[in-house]
Amino acid sequence: MKQPNLFFKMNFWGLTCLVFLGALTAQAQSTTELGIRGGATFSHGYAVIPTQSLAQGTEVPRIRNTNNGIGVGYLGSVWIRKKSDRFFLQAEVNYSTLFLKQKAPIERIDVTAATEFGVSLPINLPPGTLFASLNTTSESTLNTITIPVYVGKEWQEGKWRAYGGPTFLFTHKAEAIRNASGIVGPNASINFPGYTITNITDRIDLTNAEQAGILQVKNFNFGIEVGAGLTLLKRLEVDVRYGLPIGGVFNDSGITGFVGYATLTLGYKLVNF
Repeated sequence: MKQPNLFFKMNFWGLTCLVFLGALTAQAQSTTELGIRGGATFSHGYAVIPTQSLAQGTEVPRIRNTNNGIGVGYLGSVWIRKKSDRFFLQAEVNYSTLFLKQKAPIERIDVTAATEFGVSLPINLPPGTLFASLNTTSESTLNTITIPVYVGKEWQEGKWRAYGGPTFLFTHKAEAIRNASGIVGPNASINFPGYTITNITDRIDLTNAEQAGILQVKNFNFGIEVGAGLTLLKRLEVDVRYGLPIGGVFNDSGITGFVGYATLTLGYKLVNF
């Protein structure tokens, strides 16, 4: 069955958010605030990729990509907040980049399978002849449109606030830059002395099934976010948040792991009515 396209999903969830906020608009003694915000995203995580069988009869072994430092991206947002006496509802439309840095050692991989990482030899050899040890790193960038809907509470006449709720993530662009180095071990039976692999780099489109393969990312996902904020000088806002996609970011359910992201933003109230 054909899945709903990205445009349909964005319109559906955008309409849901508007209806959600509209329900609060009818309340007595409520105010509405409209503003913008921008800032930085900080991403981290790991992924365990299962063994992959290849057409030539070899396989890429199980790989555990571990965190390789915090990836820094950016975020820009338009937000609307509807406040009542006891709580507030807030919806946003955000454009952000999530930058994830990972690394993985591969202790033993058949050279015919290592072509998946850009490793090649000047001669053709049958599987099982030569093996390599690799150190790989990757830098993945996800460009997303997110629509969070928060329920929150304020203190000290709106100076402090805390909130949380679901977020809907639409990935419209994603790519990874991968680097590999290591060694190909010797094989005396064919008089092969071995050699060193240095700085092999490739770039893959993570939204393209043919390029990404098992690493293809979802174009739509749910998440959860929590945050806290401080209002300064009546119109300036500083917010800190943390979010998690639910169910992972890859289409392949065999890939397990964790991706988390934090944001630090500065906002400005444009309208208060």
